[in-house]
Amino acid sequence: MKKISFLLLLLGCFCLVHAQTDNVYISVAMPSDCTLDSNTKSILKNKLLQMLSAEGVASTECGAIIIVPGVNIINSNSVYGGMRQILSVELGITVTVRNMITNTVFNTMQIASKGEGYSDNEAKRSAINKIDALNTDYSRFVEATKLKISDYYRNNTSALIAKANTLASQQLFDEALALLSTYPESLPGYTKVSNAMTSIFKKCQTQYCSQILLSAQAAYSKHDYTEAAELVSMIDAQSSCAEQAKALLNSIKKGMDKQYSDIIAIEKEKIRSDERIKSAQIEAIKDIATAYFKRQTEYIFFW
Repeated sequence: MKKISFLLLLLGCFCLVHAQTDNVYISVAMPSDCTLDSNTKSILKNKLLQMLSAEGVASTECGAIIIVPGVNIINSNSVYGGMRQILSVELGITVTVRNMITNTVFNTMQIASKGEGYSDNEAKRSAINKIDALNTDYSRFVEATKLKISDYYRNNTSALIAKANTLASQQLFDEALALLSTYPESLPGYTKVSNAMTSIFKKCQTQYCSQILLSAQAAYSKHDYTEAAELVSMIDAQSSCAEQAKALLNSIKKGMDKQYSDIIAIEKEKIRSDERIKSAQIEAIKDIATAYFKRQTEYIFFW
């Protein structure tokens, strides 16, 4: 985890929920200018999650594809009940599913709900609480959306890879990886996408290998051999500083006692294992993508 956390820091990095079905991910996000209070936002988020999970969609953190509720007041009035004023509101909620990087809109639907309360926040909260997340109209919406997302990725594989490569050529590695990170693994084009992500990740790694090496050297100077070894193991054999990394690894080994020698032996075995390297790269790519999404200011992700 130290290795991945370090890479995120190098990239200047820092999600709400994404749902999965047939490896399609949908993140629940709120517009950054949403005026609902935090409790009401959480209730609305949970309603959307219920809609997704009812159709077999699991939840996790962030993704390029988001489901976003836009909340508007259709009507509002007040009456006096006893000694207190009771507010009544009718909310219109526009639910949109889109790709936040390409701005592709997959589907939209409208939800209307009324609520009452002694304050504006209470009335809005009441209206959202009354939404029946298991309504069949919402189920049909989610089902149709899943199909549209799969079709989009299936028909735009080459275009998405080309866009990611263009972003990478502009040194926008995190955005490039984020764009490809939610491509459904079940689709035939995933192998091409995975290869593209690996290639971009290596370019990203090469760009930052000198900073990784400096941090490894700093850890070594503090006799933190475990962290130094972990950092060195991140450096690809094709990176410009690979030889320096190899020399540092040898220095670490010479300066360690038996306990740390065993740790380095394990690290070197991991490096030799293509399967483990691939797995580590996938995890690093996911974390880089997550960090990219969390830095965006137009939407706020919750978890």
